[in-house]
Amino acid sequence: MLTQSSYISTIDSLVSTGIDRGVAQRTTEDDFYNGRTICLNGKHLLNFALCSYLGLELDARLKQGTVDAVTRYGTQFAVSRTYLSATPYAELKENLQALFGGHVLVTPTTTLGHIAALPVLIQKGDVILLDQMVHNSVQTAAKLVQAQGVRVETLLHGNLEILEEQINLLSKHYRHIWYLTDGIYSMFGDLAPLAGLGKLLKRYEQLHLYFDDAHGMSWTGKHGRGYFLDGLPIQDRMVVATSLCKGFAAGGGALIFPQTIMHRQVKNCGGPMIFSGPIQPPMLGAALASTRIHLSPEIARLQKELQERIAFCNRLLQEYQLPVVSVSRSPIFYIKLGLPHVAGNMVERLMDEGFYTNHAVYPAVSRRQSGVRFNLTRHLSLEDIRRLIEAIARNLPQVLASKSRTDRQ
Repeated sequence: MLTQSSYISTIDSLVSTGIDRGVAQRTTEDDFYNGRTICLNGKHLLNFALCSYLGLELDARLKQGTVDAVTRYGTQFAVSRTYLSATPYAELKENLQALFGGHVLVTPTTTLGHIAALPVLIQKGDVILLDQMVHNSVQTAAKLVQAQGVRVETLLHGNLEILEEQINLLSKHYRHIWYLTDGIYSMFGDLAPLAGLGKLLKRYEQLHLYFDDAHGMSWTGKHGRGYFLDGLPIQDRMVVATSLCKGFAAGGGALIFPQTIMHRQVKNCGGPMIFSGPIQPPMLGAALASTRIHLSPEIARLQKELQERIAFCNRLLQEYQLPVVSVSRSPIFYIKLGLPHVAGNMVERLMDEGFYTNHAVYPAVSRRQSGVRFNLTRHLSLEDIRRLIEAIARNLPQVLASKSRTDRQ
């Protein structure tokens, strides 16, 4: 097991290598964004790294929402929500509850939502089970609970047999068993096994589910409520966290609770709800505009357009027999290549050909599962997607050959 100092050294070395190769910590040079491309080193690249899946960040209604909010309320409302919330919060909460169902608490970010919720909801006498691939922000919040004396274990990714074994084992010793996982996993784009988790929730009264569905928001589900809530509506012993950034294209996060008491206790006692700043008026205005689109029939059309791109990309990946982790039903795709330098080689080659993708390495994935992660948005055309997949297929033999040469050394 890595010590804290060796862990930091490892991460620092990997990121520094990415910076040296020009694939990490870049700053765009655009004067204006069009959603489809970004400019780096004076060259325009097709942007396959964006998480704004429906392309709403450039929608005129969201832009006007920010303008109206700034005009009416200023650039910030610098008061703790323990005392005051800016006026748009009331309408935003009402709209989000119509969208999600349940009792909605708007948070400054999804990460701060986790940090507010978990230490309040999970107490001594409980135990936490983490999916191996759950988002880092959930793992960070779980460590705060662990520091309070709560046992935390990590389980193999998506393995419901092991989860059930642990439930049976731990139920003899703990009051509540909290399983923390994602709806859509942010690296591989795979989906949580909702049907199986729903059955476990019914079977075991001690089981509680906590889901981060930040990457499932907007592009799927009725009213864009996300992958998880569309498949497993809010109910007792379940909490869902999501993002008002990414597909929603505004700012902040949201927690959805089945009970008013959980909502009240996290709002009253969660550290970030007391001591962190609120969502500022411009993003509240954008969020309100986004909720109106989500609650209208238009959202289904936007989702359909993205689904067409997802299906098209899957057909191409199968046609070229590229080494994907799995067939993706989400806008997130992952080409597994092996060690970090191999993934870096591919990302560099793609940049040279005009495509910006993500270089995925440890600790986001295990060291030997490094690869290329790319996302689809409505900004990208079918031809853009075709060109990317053809470029990956064209460069793959040389990339894998470099891997073989390195392995022999």
